[in-house]
Amino acid sequence: MKFFSRKAAVASLAALGALTAVPAMASPASATPTQCSISVNFSNTSSNCLGGTGEHRIVCFYTHHIPGVGTIIGRGPWQPVGATSTTYCPQDRVTNTFVEVR
Repeated sequence: MKFFSRKAAVASLAALGALTAVPAMASPASATPTQCSISVNFSNTSSNCLGGTGEHRIVCFYTHHIPGVGTIIGRGPWQPVGATSTTYCPQDRVTNTFVEVR
């Protein structure tokens, strides 16, 4: 009894080969900024990255001055490596600050 014809076997192998090649081409390598630092100046917080490629921005979580309002998120503009991203961030009410990269 014959299960597969030669054409069916060749077509199956070709399809399998195509499926295994797709993950290798899925996405190009992406580099992100490196050597990032955070600086504080009165009510402003900034980020600057010195290496890599891509963009970065400063993100700051702080508590609103009116009780019960809750947490506010301040985000600086996306900037390329070597440029500074700055946002308002009152230092007496900060709960978290970090650099976001892409």
